[in-house]
Amino acid sequence: ANCTTDQTIHVPNMDLLGTTFDGAGYSITAVDPSGGHFLGAVVQGDAGLGSIVIKNLTVTASGLQNVCDDGADRLRGILFDHVSGSITNNTVTNVNQGPSGCQEGNAIEVRNDTTATKDPVTISGNLVNGYIKNGITANLAVAAKILNNTVTGSGPVGVPLAAQNGIQVGFGASAVVMGNTASGNSYTPKSFLACGFLIYKATGVRASNNNLFNNERNQCNFGKGGGTFNPSP
Repeated sequence: ANCTTDQTIHVPNMDLLGTTFDGAGYSITAVDPSGGHFLGAVVQGDAGLGSIVIKNLTVTASGLQNVCDDGADRLRGILFDHVSGSITNNTVTNVNQGPSGCQEGNAIEVRNDTTATKDPVTISGNLVNGYIKNGITANLAVAAKILNNTVTGSGPVGVPLAAQNGIQVGFGASAVVMGNTASGNSYTPKSFLACGFLIYKATGVRASNNNLFNNERNQCNFGKGGGTFNPSP
């Protein structure tokens, strides 16, 4: 059934055959714990023996305090950290702390700073909006397939809020990015840049048939073609 949580829901990974978390169309809503504020991802796939599938789930948040966190405590909707598998046919909406300048609140994030071997992850068919910073993020040692997602930013937004990016591939990640729609990532003033699709120090990206519109810049390529990159706001 639909439920609320004041802490991260972990998807275990103790089986070589993998683990599937099928939301069956239900929702998980993050709320602040009594006397504190929500920390970390709403749903996180744990590193382990096999791969993880998260599908058919709605992830959201309600009334979270606007407190900035770093590292593992950063707010995310669905997080894979050194996990292979797929994130498919989910809705990740309004995972935020209200209007915020915090560098967190990524709706879907896959990352791996543990090994040099890249984790294969497929992110497909998801509906993403209401994020603080990025809609879909693939960072570090991951090899991602980012396919047929719809990512909608809240722009144009401005200081002191965070500059948004729709889809980001960065910091050594590689990806195939195809068939996605990313819009509404725009920022004022123009000294900071919001991108529909951001490539930053990636190790190989193949992109085609993406529908990018109403972004401050539809595609940004830093580290492979110059440009000025502003990590904040």
